[in-house]
Amino acid sequence: MPSETGPSIDVFAEAEAVVDRFGPRAPGSDAERGVAEHAAERLRALGREADVEQFPVWPQWAAAAAINAGVAIVGSVVSVSAAPLGAALVLAAAVLTVLDLSGVAPTTRRLLGRRASQNVISWAGPGSPGTLVLAAHLDSPPRALTRASTLPRPLVAALLLVLVCCLLRVAGLDGFGLTLVQFVATVALIVAVALLIALALADAGPGQNDNASGVALALRLAERVTLERYALAVVLTGSQTATSQGMRAFLRRHRDRLARDATVVVSLEAVGSGAVRFTRREGPLLPLRSHPQLVALCREVAEDTPDGAAAPTGRSAVSEAYAARSAGLAAITITGSDPSDRLDEDALAAAEAFSAELLARIDALSGG
Repeated sequence: MPSETGPSIDVFAEAEAVVDRFGPRAPGSDAERGVAEHAAERLRALGREADVEQFPVWPQWAAAAAINAGVAIVGSVVSVSAAPLGAALVLAAAVLTVLDLSGVAPTTRRLLGRRASQNVISWAGPGSPGTLVLAAHLDSPPRALTRASTLPRPLVAALLLVLVCCLLRVAGLDGFGLTLVQFVATVALIVAVALLIALALADAGPGQNDNASGVALALRLAERVTLERYALAVVLTGSQTATSQGMRAFLRRHRDRLARDATVVVSLEAVGSGAVRFTRREGPLLPLRSHPQLVALCREVAEDTPDGAAAPTGRSAVSEAYAARSAGLAAITITGSDPSDRLDEDALAAAEAFSAELLARIDALSGG
């Protein structure tokens, strides 16, 4: 249940302090390392243990996707005169892209440099039958004209369409209709390459909303909320904007401690602006459903909220909850309806109230 003591962490002030002190926080950067140490210190000041765990990261996913798309464009052109070779090039590009963007494994990006990133992990004391993981990412997304989460699906769709056309050529088919479809899909890949290069060259943004707000709210909830049946763990991840590599590293390293039937993950992302939203599904390529029981609990909290503003949503972005669902864990993301990078005190207060009530109901349900 929520604690009755007064707050020592003000969510709005904490989020602003993260941005003012560390600025843009690209995956694997010194600023990301700095905010990780800061968050660990804040957790220790709350009387919690906090460890900083390093892991390797390959952050250049956009540049890698541009390379893959470029190979597919070459394959598309080659397929007109040498269909088997062109189809092989496009197939390789499609497979590498899907493996990379889905988070299964970094592929082409391994050629573009490795950095060190880190997770901040604060476990609760032993003895509880389950673990409730409160997650938020420390890094900030790139400042670019296009949102990163909008690119993977159309990119993969164009790759697959070009691949189908190439395979039809291998089978001996030809004609104006096939050429037209392949031409349009190839042009789409050329546009995608331009957008991906712009994204790869963009500097990281200040990340006030995404995700200094989530980090600050996680710290406040760690201070405010006491659970009876779950151990409340806090996991602040690095390199989330590089296809959630931080959360995946955490899940791999601690898989023995995270039982599938006794672990719940609640991800806090961009909660500083707009009305409260909770995911019903999310993911960049093939969206995964948020855990149905968690969605039902969020609906109950929304119905009991005086203004009734909280509502379900679908997201195409990669998140800590998406990585946890990929690993078979119960998970959901709490976010805001406004993606702009600004902070609103009323939005943060609403997200805090909603999240605290959700955690309390998850805890109560575990005893039912």
